[in-house]
Amino acid sequence: MRKIILITFCFLFFSCNTNQKNSIKWTDTEKDEIFKECIRFAIEIDKMGSETANKYCYCTLDILLEKYENKQIAEEQIAEDPSQRLVWYEGCK
Repeated sequence: MRKIILITFCFLFFSCNTNQKNSIKWTDTEKDEIFKECIRFAIEIDKMGSETANKYCYCTLDILLEKYENKQIAEEQIAEDPSQRLVWYEGCK
């Protein structure tokens, strides 16, 4: 009986990783905000057409989602090292 309880406890302990549950992922609202900011930048500053800006911003968003765990981490790391912006700027153009 003790072995069953011990095995059950170990299984529950290792399968319920609290670090992963506490991590905050990208929300749909944050993704929308990033995309809108990107579109505005691409059209107004870079003078892209709407179709080109759409493709560029989807590419940028994909890179941000892959590289950073959430928006807060992305903002902090980019603020520390602004050269990280070149990763998607050059990769998506």
